[in-house]
Amino acid sequence: MIIFLGIAGAGKTEQSKLLADELGYNRISVGELLRKTNDISVKEKMNTGELIDDDTVIAIVEEAIENISSNREFIIDGFPRTLIEATWIANRQKGSVKVFQIILNSSEAIVRLKLRNRPDDNDRAVAKRIEEYEDLIKSILGVFRQKNITIFEIDGSKSIDNVHMQVVGYIKQQEGKVA
Repeated sequence: MIIFLGIAGAGKTEQSKLLADELGYNRISVGELLRKTNDISVKEKMNTGELIDDDTVIAIVEEAIENISSNREFIIDGFPRTLIEATWIANRQKGSVKVFQIILNSSEAIVRLKLRNRPDDNDRAVAKRIEEYEDLIKSILGVFRQKNITIFEIDGSKSIDNVHMQVVGYIKQQEGKVA
């Protein structure tokens, strides 16, 4: 399992798509799944930048994981976002787990988000998501470190191709290949 974490606008979705296409892995985008829901309260919370409750998000992720063949590698983008979710995924997953934290400063993230033009990227929602991410990311990474899960920090200010090359390089290094 490969997990992409990062501030809103860091490029998690783009990088998870590129990697899934290149390696033939299944991909779970929690944000995409939540935006497709018919639950009005979830949509309202997303549009104001509120975190969706852990039980709802975990249920969606669990269902998505169950739909993947047990022997297939997969990528999760934008999950976990809370300590409870991090603990759940760290305790659930057996086998190899790699976490890519895409580092991007908040001012650059805001510039990128304004270009996306999504309903949940309004100023209030973006500010709230950035604040929550910054408040929670150290604890989330702490859960992974306690489980000896490998965490790679990637400079998200670089080009899409450069970030992708960094991710692929780390994966090849982990597999014992020359990057």
